[in-house]
This record gives sequence, C-alpha cells and structure tokens, in this order.
Amino acid sequence: MRRRDQRIDIKIGSTIRMQRLKMEMSQSELGKALGVTFQQIQKYENGTNAVAATRIGDLCRVLKISPNDLIGVSAKLSNEAAQFSLRTSKTALKLEKVSPNMHQAIDSLLDAVLGRLAPAEPST
Repeated sequence: MRRRDQRIDIKIGSTIRMQRLKMEMSQSELGKALGVTFQQIQKYENGTNAVAATRIGDLCRVLKISPNDLIGVSAKLSNEAAQFSLRTSKTALKLEKVSPNMHQAIDSLLDAVLGRLAPAEPST
C-alpha cells in the first residue's frame, strides 16, 4: 500500500484556510456550501484529510479560486504562506488592508522588536 504525500494535503489545506479567511467565511459556512461539516473543513485545512477530486470543482467555485490556485500551480500563494499559523494568516490579511505608510511603520516596529529579541553576537 502506497502512503499519500501529506505535504500536498497540508499545502492545499493552507490555501483553503487563507482563501476562506480572506473571504471572511467561517468553517461552518464553507462546510454548508459544500455539504460537509465544519469538522471536515478543519481536517482539510489541517491536511489530515485529502480533498476528494470530486469536491475540487465545488470548493474552487465557493472560494472563487481556480484549481491551479488550490494546488499551488499559481504564484498567488507562496510556499512560505503555506507554513503560516492561523494567527499569522489572519494578521497578514489585516495588513493587506492598511495604507502603505502604516505598513512601513508596522514593518519598522517589527524590525525594532525583533532586533531586541535577537541574541547578541559574541564579542571577538
């Protein structure tokens, strides 16, 4: 028996989660639109369950993405986005809505905070 590659399921799941959050849709709402439970959506998003090929068309229609977007053929979502936690994904989507000046200020603040958290380099 051949093991499935769960990395693909995780990538697809993160794409589902990112698009669902972008559309401000709950797992329950997406599940209802697809005729599945919110628990099934959770399993898709976590990569625990693979999305059946017969569901891809409906899933893409509801999420307003193409199958290429879903499986990562498109450059819409980078590989790094697939590694984001739910909290990071929500924050990233909020940042898309702020002005360029505010975005720059937030970047500067994060750089300053992260600079303070970085371990000091040893003296030579």
